[in-house]
Amino acid sequence: MKAAQVLMEILRAEGVRYLFGNPGTTELTFLDALPDSGLEYILALQEATAVAAADGYAQASGTVGVVNLHVAPGMANGLSILHSACRAKTPLVVTAGQQDSRFLFQDPILSGDLVQLTEQFTKWSYEIRRAEEAPAALRRALTLAKTPPTGPVFLSLPMDLVTQAVEDSGAASPPVATRTLPDPAALSAAAETLSSATAPLIVAGDGVARSDAVGELVALAELIGARVYGEPVYRRTNFPGDHPLWRGGLFPSAPGVRKVLNDADCALIVGAAVFTWFTYAPGEPFPPGLLVIQVDDDPREIGKNYRVTQGILADPKSTLVALARQVGALMTDAQRGAAAGRAAEIAKAKAAYQKGLAATAEADKERTPISAAYLMHTLARVVPDDAIIVDETASSIRYVLGYLPFKYAGSFYGSKTGTLGWGMGAAIGVQLANPGRKVVATIGDGSLMYACQALWTAAHYHLPITYVVPNNASYAILKIGMLGMGLDSAKRGIYPGMDLVEPEIDYVALARSMGVEAERVERPQDLQGVLEKMLAAGGPTLVDVAIDRSIKPAL
Repeated sequence: MKAAQVLMEILRAEGVRYLFGNPGTTELTFLDALPDSGLEYILALQEATAVAAADGYAQASGTVGVVNLHVAPGMANGLSILHSACRAKTPLVVTAGQQDSRFLFQDPILSGDLVQLTEQFTKWSYEIRRAEEAPAALRRALTLAKTPPTGPVFLSLPMDLVTQAVEDSGAASPPVATRTLPDPAALSAAAETLSSATAPLIVAGDGVARSDAVGELVALAELIGARVYGEPVYRRTNFPGDHPLWRGGLFPSAPGVRKVLNDADCALIVGAAVFTWFTYAPGEPFPPGLLVIQVDDDPREIGKNYRVTQGILADPKSTLVALARQVGALMTDAQRGAAAGRAAEIAKAKAAYQKGLAATAEADKERTPISAAYLMHTLARVVPDDAIIVDETASSIRYVLGYLPFKYAGSFYGSKTGTLGWGMGAAIGVQLANPGRKVVATIGDGSLMYACQALWTAAHYHLPITYVVPNNASYAILKIGMLGMGLDSAKRGIYPGMDLVEPEIDYVALARSMGVEAERVERPQDLQGVLEKMLAAGGPTLVDVAIDRSIKPAL
C-alpha cells in the first residue's frame, strides 16, 4: 500500500474515528487515502478551530485526538491552540502536509521548518525523511501522546513521500500499561502524615480528571475530612462541584493561595501544576511549617516552582487508592470522629456560601442590563442535569464556576491557558465525544470572534451545541486587569483597544448566516424562556445575552 493508506490503516486500527482538519494542497496526497479508511473527516474552516475540536475530543473521550493541518501557514494558525493543548497535556497527534521533499531545499511556497515551529509545545516533533519511516513514526507518535505525562506530538508529512509504497501491516501502536504504583516508603510516610493531620487540605488538579480518579479523591477527602480546592487554573471536573467538601478554585496569585493554606497543617496536591499564575505578585504560597505532599505522573511537575515535603511520582488514581487504604488502616476512632466533625463544619460553610451566591443572583433578577451572576444562575436552573459546559468567558468565568454545579466527571472543560478561540472549536470535539449529552458553550463575545467559523462546522454536522454568549461588547478581562494593576488609563476610564463597538457586532445575524438558530436577550424576564427553547433544539443554537458592561476588579 501507499504510505498514506498505511497511516490511515494504523489510525483505524488504533480506534481513531475522526480526523479533524482544514485541507490544503500539501495534504491532498494524504487525504486521497481517506475515503476508504473508515475515518470521518470533520471539516473546520480555520486551522485553530480544527486543533481545538481535536483537543476537546481527546479530553472528553479519553482517547487520542488526530488533526491534519496545512504546511507552515496552517500550522502557524493552529499554534495558539497547540500551546493550550500542551498545558492541558492533551493526547493529541498533529500532522501537517509538507512541500515535496524533492525541492524543499529551494524554499518552495508555503514551506517552512515545521519541526522548529512546533517542538516547544510537543513531546516529540519530527519530519518524515523516507516513506518507510512513516508507519513507525506514527506508532511512536501515538504511543508518546497517550503515555503519561500525556501530551501533543507532531509529524510533518512531505506530500511526495506518502504516495510511495511501503511494506507494513497497518497494525495499531502497541498497548502500554500506564498505571504506575507509588513507592511503598513514600506512600507510608504520606499516609502517616494524612492520618494524623488535624487541618488537612487537598488541591485537585486536572491530572485527577486525566487519571479518571475523581471517585478515588472523593473517598480520600471524606475519610480525612479535608477541604478540597481546585488548582488556580483548573479546567476539568476534578471533584464534584456539589460535594459538601468542595470549596472552589484557588485564586491565581501567591498571596491568594497563602491565605487559604495558612490554617492548614497538611496539603495534599494531586495532578496539579504548583502553581500557575496570571500576573506576578510577591510572596510564597506555602506558609512555613506546612507539610506538602505532591502526587503527579509527570516528574517535571514535582516541586517545579516551590519546594514540597514529599513528592510521589506515580499514577494519581493508583496512588489515591493505596493512600486511602493505608490511611484508613492507620486512623483511630478518635481521628475518624474528628474527620467527621471537620467535614460537617466544611459542609455548613459551603451551604452558607451557596445560599449567599443564590441571593446575590436573585437580587439582580429585575436588573437591566442582565448581570453575569443572574445569567449563570438562570442557566444552572435550566440545563440538563448531566450537561457538559465548555467555557471561554474570561471575565465571566468566576460566575460559570460559581453557579453551574459540575456534578459529574467530564462535565466541564476550559482553556488551560486562556487562549482565545479554543472554546468554539473545543465544544465541537466535546459534543462528538459525548453524543448523548447536551453541550453548552459559554463563550465571551470577544472570544467568539476569534473562531466564529466553528458555528458553520456545528451546523454542517448538526451538532446540538448551545452557545451562550455573555455580551459586554468589550475585552472586559483586560479592562479588569488594567484596573487591578492600578494603571493610570484605567483610573481615567480609558481602555485602549478594548471596546467592540462602532459598530457593535450582530452575533444573531452572524450565527444565522452560518446556519445556526439564534436569539438575543436584553431583559432578564425573557432569559429563562429563551434558554429553555434553545437548549431543547435538535441542532446548534446561540443565545446572545446583553450583560452589564460595568468593570469591577477581580475578587
